[in-house]
Amino acid sequence: MKAIYAFTGPLPSGFTDELKTVYQKFLKKAFLYAVILHIFIIAAYGIFSYYMYLSQEENKKIQQRIINVTLSDLEPPPSTTEDEEPPPPKIEEKLTPVKDLEALVPEPVAKEKAEVQTIKTQKELEEIKTPVSSTGDTGTFQYSGNVNVDNKKLESKIEKTEKTEKVEKEKTVYQQFEVEKPPECVNLAQVKAMMRYPDVARESGLEGRITVKVLVNEAGSVIKVGSLRGPDIFYDEVREKVKNLEFTPGLQNGKPVKVWVSVPFQFRLTN
Repeated sequence: MKAIYAFTGPLPSGFTDELKTVYQKFLKKAFLYAVILHIFIIAAYGIFSYYMYLSQEENKKIQQRIINVTLSDLEPPPSTTEDEEPPPPKIEEKLTPVKDLEALVPEPVAKEKAEVQTIKTQKELEEIKTPVSSTGDTGTFQYSGNVNVDNKKLESKIEKTEKTEKVEKEKTVYQQFEVEKPPECVNLAQVKAMMRYPDVARESGLEGRITVKVLVNEAGSVIKVGSLRGPDIFYDEVREKVKNLEFTPGLQNGKPVKVWVSVPFQFRLTN
């Protein structure tokens, strides 16, 4: 077992001197730390107070600016009547003065000043020798010059006008259902084989039926491409290839005529 010794007597002088030096050393450090801490606290408080002072001064300046703004510095509000139409000018009504009814009463005139009207007697009327007809004017006008009318020229002019009217009335272009024999296509399969499926329609998987109207002349050739019906993505290809179609001419009254014909084209994708 370890023995425990208790020292109850006074400490030696060397030991106390060492304790004093350690105590003084730590006391100086503690005092220095305390001074630095107080200086830091005082500096922080001073900086905070200065910041609050600056903020208060700035708020006072802003309030002073707001107070100094008067109504005279503000622009006048926009007029609400700028967009309204100005009122029409007042038209002054001209009042016609009321006529004096008494002025309308005729004044009596003396007999001497009045006009004397005389009526002819029956004897004076019978003495008038001017011829008068009960049925009206019976006189005739006679022309003494020469009157020559060329009947042949007149008839030829009438015939020419009738012919021009007939030509104008005759139709030059017919529809497919109006002719006796409509045109028939002779190379439709070849033209269909020439057509290419549009790339955009193929990539999109689009299909459709296009009906195009073409004008066929007396020789059976396509001279004009008319309206198209169906998906417009196929229009360019149809317009380009349909001009190669050939037909038998359409007949009306045994004569070849121009006829509008409808031609269908089917665009389908195959697996």
